[in-house]
Amino acid sequence: MSVDALLRELREDKVHGASWYFLKGIELLELALRSGFDANGIRSLLNELRSIRPGMASITTLTYVIEQALGKGFDLNIVIGKLRDRYERSYTNLANYLDRFPIMCGSRAITISYSSAVKAALTKWGKCLDMLYIMESRPGDEVMQAIKDYSSFVSRVIPIPDSSVAYFIKDVNYVVTGADGLYSDGYFLNKVGTETLMIVAHRFDVKTIVISEAFKASIGGVTDVYSVNVNIGDFAVSVPLFDKVPFDLVDYLITDVGIIKKPTSEVIENLRSHFIGDVLNIGGEQ
Repeated sequence: MSVDALLRELREDKVHGASWYFLKGIELLELALRSGFDANGIRSLLNELRSIRPGMASITTLTYVIEQALGKGFDLNIVIGKLRDRYERSYTNLANYLDRFPIMCGSRAITISYSSAVKAALTKWGKCLDMLYIMESRPGDEVMQAIKDYSSFVSRVIPIPDSSVAYFIKDVNYVVTGADGLYSDGYFLNKVGTETLMIVAHRFDVKTIVISEAFKASIGGVTDVYSVNVNIGDFAVSVPLFDKVPFDLVDYLITDVGIIKKPTSEVIENLRSHFIGDVLNIGGEQ
């Protein structure tokens, strides 16, 4: 696959989340180096990557690390290798912390959209869950992939209309979601409808759990989020694909570096610093 073909795949994708974009970004940089891109070519490629999903935390982290490596004169092959290693280790580490979280057996949960992090949680918790509700998660069609994948781990997976969340949440113990970004401005980014889900959860005293890797932590926040046009009858409406969900609606944040109760902005800054410092610590130099 060429660099242009991979960029086109990223631009046209309407299903995947931040983890997929992080991995694809690594693959894009590996391909660029094999294709003979010099430092200026890599910098131009970073700008292209940022423009595909402006503000997406995983892309912001990835491009920041590479820019820092270029500025320090590090060997990009080594840095990209460390990024890939951290990506792969993040799932092993995340699995360990998911094992430690005390999910109550016989419980029920509700989620929204599709998340590789939620899928990882269900590989650990699925046998303890009596039922999993999945919001329809409109706009978008990722709910069908979620049903297919999650049904491998939970015996009963039931899709529900987004508008019915207040009815069904009275029957559950946990809300479990992934995150497309963790921002030190005090919120996480996830599929539109997530904030409504979290607000309703708190109304009915349902525990809220967000699962995310550290490479999704970002300083500051985002101004605009990616939007799509939705047709409702004769009306066309521009709808953002993501909600900015305040951390005060989150009871637990489970990451590949630990379980955090009631996450704060300082926690997000520390997650980001830990990840970047680890990747850029080459030969004892940071």
